[in-house]
Amino acid sequence: MDMDNRLKLRDYQLQALEAISDAAVAGIQRQLICLPTGSGKTIVMSALAKQLNRKTLLLAHREELITQALDKFKLFWPFVKIGICMAERNEIGNQVVIGSVQSCSRPKRLELLKEQGFDLMMIDEAHHASSESYRSIIEALGFGYQSKKLLIGVTATPQRSDNNGLGTTFEKLVFSRSIGTMIKAGYLSPVIGRKILTNFSMKGIRSYNGDFSLCDLAETMNSSERNTFIVDKFQEYAKDRKAVAFCVDVQHCKDLAEAFKKAGITAAAVWGDMLADERKKALEDLKYGRIQVVTSCGVLTEGFDEPSIDAVIMARPTKSHSLYIQCVGRGLRLFPGKQNCLVLDFTDRSNNLESIMTLSGAIPEAAESKVERSKEEEKEVDKRPKIMVLEEVDREFDILGTTRFMWIAIGDEEWSLIDDEKNEIVMSPTDSGYIARLHRQDGTTQQIVRSPLPIEYCSGVCEDYARRHLKIAFADMKAPWMRGDYHPTQGQQEYLEKYGVYRHGMTKAEATIEIRRVIALKNKQRRISSNEPLTQMQRYFLVSRGFDTSKMTRLQAIQTIAKIKQNTLS
Repeated sequence: MDMDNRLKLRDYQLQALEAISDAAVAGIQRQLICLPTGSGKTIVMSALAKQLNRKTLLLAHREELITQALDKFKLFWPFVKIGICMAERNEIGNQVVIGSVQSCSRPKRLELLKEQGFDLMMIDEAHHASSESYRSIIEALGFGYQSKKLLIGVTATPQRSDNNGLGTTFEKLVFSRSIGTMIKAGYLSPVIGRKILTNFSMKGIRSYNGDFSLCDLAETMNSSERNTFIVDKFQEYAKDRKAVAFCVDVQHCKDLAEAFKKAGITAAAVWGDMLADERKKALEDLKYGRIQVVTSCGVLTEGFDEPSIDAVIMARPTKSHSLYIQCVGRGLRLFPGKQNCLVLDFTDRSNNLESIMTLSGAIPEAAESKVERSKEEEKEVDKRPKIMVLEEVDREFDILGTTRFMWIAIGDEEWSLIDDEKNEIVMSPTDSGYIARLHRQDGTTQQIVRSPLPIEYCSGVCEDYARRHLKIAFADMKAPWMRGDYHPTQGQQEYLEKYGVYRHGMTKAEATIEIRRVIALKNKQRRISSNEPLTQMQRYFLVSRGFDTSKMTRLQAIQTIAKIKQNTLS
């Protein structure tokens, strides 16, 4: 496979491509791939299309998914001709066509697509592929039963809640990775779950298509008491986190967002039929920290990609494994400085609690440890009308010592990672993504990411580089001394006091992070000043000693002069 592209495939992505090839050789042409949200499913599809180099159709059911697919194809295969088949756009003559299933299934459009001779079809969010619209495209373009053409479905959740099995569309699941496996390998964020069981009764709520009836749920779940309770628990457990809350319906989204606002927490509701510009603004406000919480009733379960989210609020119960995984998946992407994702799971009382999907049911690797509440706490909660916490359970993955790097925000949307020898990787934003540069202690620099990448990919490239080339023991957020209530050393306290940032009661971990922040900000200031030209005295000093200063930065000049003087003294 040609690997001259700027984005290196991860080991499991290469394994997925090998599995697809092996299955095709064995005669399996309708294949299903299962990878968790945030693991680069679209990159796998891009790599497969490039590797096979055939006329390709990629189908998705939402505009956000189509836009993301276009961006990832350009990222991985920048020179391929890509067209969009959606609404008024009919760019079907290109080698790769990314199409909306709603547009492609229309009879006139489908007739035009049949003339293009597609040899490879890929379906994003393939758990929808058994629906009539997908089936009509699959059959019309010759990718059905006994076809020699290759059909690939990619999904995070191969189960369907309506019991309409994917076996009618795909022959075999040829490759899969679980969320737990991906977390342990360091490709997804660790997840911590807190189940909060209240005394709201689920009795009488009917089921429809394998899940609770939304009409019945809305009547029970959307109450001012319950919404206020959710906000209270968010303030108790996640007050410093950026969150997405999943609700029952549009009105529940709006009401829960208002409850957050009343508590002084910036929030916005997002739903499918709201104006596109308003939805875009709300999500941008979340991205850049202008609001802390967005509430959604479904539109954000697929195609929503904001890696800085580190809390998921399940404000609605569900029986659907697929829906639960899609919701939790919004918080699993890696992001600099993100240690884990907290899932606040509000589970309401039912005659059969096992019928309600919870974190341990959706992600079996989770371990449980109950947190019993005292009688005083129960009495205090009882004072709120209709609300009582019956039980709370902490669930957390053992990530087997996976390194979590100490990325430090240094302003201007830049991120710094400093190794044990004070070499520093800095990620900087551009209009189309992040680039990264290594600033060595000796004043030299090296470009690690030259062409802009999404931040989660850029940080992944930087971390891979750091593992291979740098000493990073003290940048490990999972080191034993980074946990617990260890006190700062005397040296740490004196250093922080010198710069006026020491706080009484600091832990050793907090002191370590603050020291890294002081160093990173000093480095940034030095980089800014180093862009200034050399002074006449610096240039004269170096030129007189035979140095070429034409390409030398001011910082390099300072360091070179210091070395000359040190050698002279010694």
